[in-house]
Amino acid sequence: MKIGQQLSIVVYACTALTFITLLITVELFYKQNQIQSRLDSIMAVHSQIDSLRGRLWLYRQYPSAQTRQDVNQSTHALRAQLDSDELALPPQSAQSIRLAANSIDRLLSVTAGQLSVAPSVDEGRLMLFSRFNVLLQAMSETAFSVRQQVMHQSGQQQKKLLVVHGGVLVVLALLVTIFVTRLRRRLTRRLKVLHSTITQIKQGDLTTELTLTDKDELTELADHVDEMKRALSHTMVDKKQLSEEVARQTQQLREQQHQLKFLAERDELTGLFNRRAFESHVEVAVMRANRAQTNAALLFIDLNDFKQVNDTYGHGVGDELLKVVGHRLKQCVRRSDLVGRLGGDEFIVWLDLLADKSALNEVITRIQDEMHAPIQVADTSLSLTISIGVSCFPTDGLELQQMMNQADAAMYYAKNHPEARCCLYSNLPTDQIK
Repeated sequence: MKIGQQLSIVVYACTALTFITLLITVELFYKQNQIQSRLDSIMAVHSQIDSLRGRLWLYRQYPSAQTRQDVNQSTHALRAQLDSDELALPPQSAQSIRLAANSIDRLLSVTAGQLSVAPSVDEGRLMLFSRFNVLLQAMSETAFSVRQQVMHQSGQQQKKLLVVHGGVLVVLALLVTIFVTRLRRRLTRRLKVLHSTITQIKQGDLTTELTLTDKDELTELADHVDEMKRALSHTMVDKKQLSEEVARQTQQLREQQHQLKFLAERDELTGLFNRRAFESHVEVAVMRANRAQTNAALLFIDLNDFKQVNDTYGHGVGDELLKVVGHRLKQCVRRSDLVGRLGGDEFIVWLDLLADKSALNEVITRIQDEMHAPIQVADTSLSLTISIGVSCFPTDGLELQQMMNQADAAMYYAKNHPEARCCLYSNLPTDQIK
């Protein structure tokens, strides 16, 4: 079996362990909630019984129609509690408590006239309240017995779940550990052989053959190493040639690295900064302008009716148009300024170290003039209009994202009001300034 397949098995096994652990946790949580809910219901029954006991004590001390009615209400509340959650107590226990409550109601009804007179201690009165106490004690003992039974069952159930689930997890974890240990030993042993062979190559030994028995990725790598050794033995070069080759490849790598860095920061079509690179460079420019207490501006530029160009002349013409726009924007600003393309037909410009607002207006006018000049693409001459939104630093904002939002809002205002062509965020109507 190949190493990649074995590692996949390890990943699947670890995933299964995680999933099983999650299921066990959920089940234990669900069982615990069930038990807690049942115990809460039993405690509610206990509370109703204690409430009934208190009402009976008041009735004994102050027999009247009101205290007797309070006792009746307590027995009704107790029966309602039993009916509201029939699963909290076993049917037999619930029926026992319900019968005791009914007995109290009947005794109250039968003896109502006897206790309406002034309270006095006699044998009948003592027997009546002794009977009440017996019924209350029976209800309390029933509820307590059920609570003890539920707690015992809960403990047994949790022990069973822990034993079963824990056993499953231990077995799976043990199997995964054994498998990973064997894989680790195998990889370590084979990597040592490869390391030893590569060390021999470094020392100039190109005769020893590398042999691995199992067919996997390391065996294929060993075959490649042997092929490389055979090739090296036929193409040995002197130290000078080797140094020249190393220098050539190093220079090539540097050029490729420089090209990759350029491509990572540039828009593929126009060669301008992409959004990520533009924001990164502008963040530095904002901090520099903040320290130097200088003025700057952020321009959002949108090409009007660009979709119509694509629909009329095709996307090839549209792409060439975007290239021309990017080139003209670069020509309109200084080397210290930044130009980027956000995507589609949206461009963004950072004007650094502005002396005053007149310098900003001069750049905007130059951009508008350049953009409005006819653009020759292939055999097609195109006329272009743009909408510009401007956010000024530091008067409008001090952070890049804030200024981008402001310039975007100003650009959309200019786009919706063609006569404006360009709009500063500070010139927006009051209801549109956030």
